[in-house]
Amino acid sequence: MPAGVKCQVEECTYNKETACVAEMIEVTSNGNDVVGTNKGTMCGTFDYRDHYRADAGLSKKEYRERFDEQH
Repeated sequence: MPAGVKCQVEECTYNKETACVAEMIEVTSNGNDVVGTNKGTMCGTFDYRDHYRADAGLSKKEYRERFDEQH
């Protein structure tokens, strides 16, 4: 990712100290008819970072299995 691409979304996997570290980004319309502003766009590259799962050192599959067992 080129230097200078910032990300303020703490919940994104690709956010490393407010820098986007994804190999590429995809920006799309969010479909709300306000594309003339930044509120009308969204990052299609976003990948949710589950802090609880990550802190536990579990894969998504392991986390899901434990969650299912407990609920």
